[in-house]
Amino acid sequence: MDDEIKKKLSDVIPKSIARRGGTTLDALLGPIKDLLNRKRFPEKPFSDSQVEMLLQFLSSMDSDKDPKAVRVGEREGRVASPLVERLSSGFNHGIGRSGHLNAPQPKAAGASEMQVLANRISLDAIRQLGLPNVRDGIVLPLATGMALGLIFASLRRDENIRCVLYPRIDHTSPKRGIALAGLDEIPVATIIEDDSVNVDMSDLENKMSRTKNYAVLATTTFFPPRAMDPVKTIARFCADRDVPLVVNNAYGVQSENVMREVMTSIDAGRVDAIVQSSDKNFLTPVGGSVVVSPKESTITSIAETYAGRASAAPIVQTLASLLLIGLEKYRTMREEQKSNFGLLGEKLDVIASSVGQRVLSVSNPVAYAMTLDGLDAHEIGSRLFNRRVTGPRAIALGEKGSCVDHYPHSYIVMNAAIGVTKNDVEGATAKLYKELSS
Repeated sequence: MDDEIKKKLSDVIPKSIARRGGTTLDALLGPIKDLLNRKRFPEKPFSDSQVEMLLQFLSSMDSDKDPKAVRVGEREGRVASPLVERLSSGFNHGIGRSGHLNAPQPKAAGASEMQVLANRISLDAIRQLGLPNVRDGIVLPLATGMALGLIFASLRRDENIRCVLYPRIDHTSPKRGIALAGLDEIPVATIIEDDSVNVDMSDLENKMSRTKNYAVLATTTFFPPRAMDPVKTIARFCADRDVPLVVNNAYGVQSENVMREVMTSIDAGRVDAIVQSSDKNFLTPVGGSVVVSPKESTITSIAETYAGRASAAPIVQTLASLLLIGLEKYRTMREEQKSNFGLLGEKLDVIASSVGQRVLSVSNPVAYAMTLDGLDAHEIGSRLFNRRVTGPRAIALGEKGSCVDHYPHSYIVMNAAIGVTKNDVEGATAKLYKELSS
């Protein structure tokens, strides 16, 4: 606690009472001071009041909070009501400046400091959660697909890439990101091996040898039956050919195995950027992502590619979530996720055997797929949704969504990602069994 404030308090109340009050304030402010000093992902979680205090303190530094300011510019942090201001935690000026997302704003000292904190703490979190060999990072006010678009736009400018080799994933967002950057997508084939759908490495090697001015986009996490790309091998290929590799690690932070694979890929070959979803990994509202890289210049280039200023809301939400979770709690949440994931597998095994189906043998850190052979997959998925089960993904035989042509099963995917509860797993599987056995 500030010594001058302590003295003022002791002037109006007994010194013993003031000292006791100061002790309480020191306990509240201590973690905030340490955060501002070290800018590290905290071991212990902050309380809501501590996060609110930090954000209030920082947002109060912006010029729109100056009661004597005379504001005649076109962008002065004016908002329609206190409600609107609260929706951005008071950071009405947003972040960045035209031409550089990380540039500090003269009128937004607090927002600029908040952004530095978010970038530094998210980078430290990613390091401590499995990627100690990344050098720099940035929180983007963009979800994963748009973040990929920004990364590829920076690579187009800096590396003169004109196309992206993309092992097939039946997901629209990355494809839109590639197109947004003005690049051509060159699909890489997949093959069925047992139950898994894997990238055809011979097709990837062939296209790498025949293509010029390209980058590669690899994927660590997707719905089964699609398996994780062999990122380490792909990183070696990219290093041998001196071409950029971007890794879509959308919800991989919650998996120690996935993070270990990405870490060893950085050591084994070339990896330019790794993208993580803020909402899937850190329990924020949708709208943000964390990009990290082994090269500081890559992050600088990405920041310089963003057009104009940006909303502070996804940045402050990511910062707040990281502070409210902390390293110790995140590790506990990882363990809970693994436990609930195992429970989901056990429940689906029992259901499958009782209705003449089976759980597909596919390695995935958060999801299982169970066959629905001979059944109407869409009807089952629809009935589950009407029974208030959200999240299952039902794919009919021959339908797009399996990341390969002619996958031989209809199936349903259920997830047990970080944040899921035992009640969620038990409730969803009970309703699935009721639909399949009725």
